[in-house]
Amino acid sequence: MSELSNLQLFARVAQEGSFSAAARFLGVTPSSVSRQVSQLEGELGTRLFHRTTRKQSLTEAGEIYFRHARRIVVDVEEARLAVGRLADTPRGSLHLTVEPDFALAYIAPILPGFVERYPEIQLRLSMSAGFMDLVDSGIDLAIRFGHLDDSSLVARKIALSRSLICASPAYLAKHGAPMHPNDLETHSCLSYRTKPGENYWRFELPQGLLDVPISGCINANSLFFLRDGALAGLGIIMIPIWMVRNELKNGNLVPVLEDIALAPPSTPINAVFAHNRHLAPKVRAFVDFLVEQMETIEF
Repeated sequence: MSELSNLQLFARVAQEGSFSAAARFLGVTPSSVSRQVSQLEGELGTRLFHRTTRKQSLTEAGEIYFRHARRIVVDVEEARLAVGRLADTPRGSLHLTVEPDFALAYIAPILPGFVERYPEIQLRLSMSAGFMDLVDSGIDLAIRFGHLDDSSLVARKIALSRSLICASPAYLAKHGAPMHPNDLETHSCLSYRTKPGENYWRFELPQGLLDVPISGCINANSLFFLRDGALAGLGIIMIPIWMVRNELKNGNLVPVLEDIALAPPSTPINAVFAHNRHLAPKVRAFVDFLVEQMETIEF
């Protein structure tokens, strides 16, 4: 094997987590992968993987080697793309990371159409509420909410997410509807949060911004979970409109404080990729398809 082939095979095993999974991806036998990794370890004079019967995990030396190997493999792939080897037809493995709620609500339903249009692209989806390092994790594209702070990344806006405050008719019949943001302090407010500490909902009033401390029986990092809690009459939620559009239409959830603006009024949804990468046709194809689909949705 060439040194580059060694690096590519090693990086694939590290990404897939097992010799057998890497072998399936590469179209070779697991024994062949195991033998080639052993040869690489012999050349380096150190063990790269902890081996069990079902899974392989990186040793400390393996972690160090992977950080360098992954960047080299990516650079080689991007060099090939830069000269147009894959310019004619989008193809290859596309690694995508998406926030779980948005993935389930909007990415999953459009995937059949994307796969039909681009049959030579193989999608690998990682759902994560946290921000994964795109380069180190071998991720081609991330769908993220909010403004971009990392100058090493490039964002293309695909939509604006707007939120509202709502509750079930049963909850409002029992507890009454808040007439002013400050009234929320006496209500059970189901909040999205990932960190402990005080929680606030922010409003934009004529006299300025108002932060209202809220509390309730449920805090969660899942919009689906909070929506179902509100539908069960457990409290009031602030939630993106795209998560509750059907529930608002059928009256199972009712808007409250509609005349008072939330701050910020909207949050951008961005397609994000590393700025130092040539934008591969497979990435461009998915972003263009996503923008096309989002234009048909009222956020």
